[in-house]
Amino acid sequence: MKKKVCIFCGANDGNAIEILNHAKLLCDLLIYADYDLVYGGGNSGLMRIIANRFLNNGMQVIGVRPKMLIKEENAHDGITELIVVNSMQERKSKMVELSDVFIALPGGIGTLDEIIETYTLHKIGYIKKQSAVLNSFGYYESLETLMNKMVEKGFLTSDARSKFVMEATPEKLLCKLNIIKSNIKEIDKVALIEIKEGRILSAKSFGKDKYYIPGGKREKGESDEETLIREISEELSVNILKKSIDYVGTFIAQADGKEKGVDVRMTCYSGSFNEVLKASNEIEEIRWLNYSDIELVADVDKIIFNYLKRKGELN
Repeated sequence: MKKKVCIFCGANDGNAIEILNHAKLLCDLLIYADYDLVYGGGNSGLMRIIANRFLNNGMQVIGVRPKMLIKEENAHDGITELIVVNSMQERKSKMVELSDVFIALPGGIGTLDEIIETYTLHKIGYIKKQSAVLNSFGYYESLETLMNKMVEKGFLTSDARSKFVMEATPEKLLCKLNIIKSNIKEIDKVALIEIKEGRILSAKSFGKDKYYIPGGKREKGESDEETLIREISEELSVNILKKSIDYVGTFIAQADGKEKGVDVRMTCYSGSFNEVLKASNEIEEIRWLNYSDIELVADVDKIIFNYLKRKGELN
C-alpha cells in the first residue's frame, strides 16, 4: 500500500510568496517520493494549493472535513475522496489513522494544534508516526525556542524533544524524516524560467554545444532565492526582484556529460527584472527557444520543455 503524508496547513494563503514557494517545493519532493496526500479537505489558501499540486501530478488526495466547516468554508469537490466527520477531534483521529507521517506548514492556531497533537501521540507511545514542522524562513522559530526552553527547565526530555522534527527547508526536512535521501552524486541547481511569446530564455556557454535554462549551482549556505539572484546576475547582468520570485517546479534527470547515475536536480522559479539582458563573459549566446528546439538542450531541460508545452506556455 502506498504511503500517505498528512499535511497540516491553513485555509489562507498568507502574505509571503517565499512560504508559498516552500509549500509547493515540499509537495513536489513528496510526489517524487510517491506519497499520496491526506489534508483538511478545503478549497482555499494553502489547502487548495497543496491539494491541486498532488492532483495535477496524478496522486491520490483524501480530505477530512467536519460538517460545520463544510457549511462555513468550501470543501474541495475535485479530490479523490472527501471524508465528512462530526467534530474536529474526530477529524484529527481520522487523519492519524490514514497517514504515515505528519508535516505542518506555516499556518494558524488550528495548524499548530494539529501538529502538537500528533507529536504528543508519538511522544507518549500511542502511535509510531513522526511529526515534523517546516520552519520556512524562521516562521516557527519561537516554537523551537519554547521547546528548547522546556528541555532546559526539565519539562521535556531531550529524547522526547528529538521526536519533534523541525527544519528550515523542504529538502532538509524530508531527509531528516528519511523520505528522501541526500544524494552526494546529485548536482543541485536553481534556474530561471522566463517565457516571452511562447519562447523560453536560454543560454549557451563558451565551449559547450547545448543550450541551457539560465541558472547554476547553489553555493554553501545559500537559499534557492539567493542562488537564483546571484547566478542570473552573473550570467545575464540583471537583478531578479526578490519579491517576484515564484516557484515553478523541480525536475530531475541524468546530468549531461556526467557518469551514469549522476543526476541533476533543477529547482525552477520565475521572476521579474527591470534591466536589459546582457550576456556575461562566460556566455556565448542568449537565445529564445521554441519547443521545436528541444534537441538543442540537455535532458533535464527537455523535461522542463515538455512540462511547459503541456501547460500551453511553450510554442
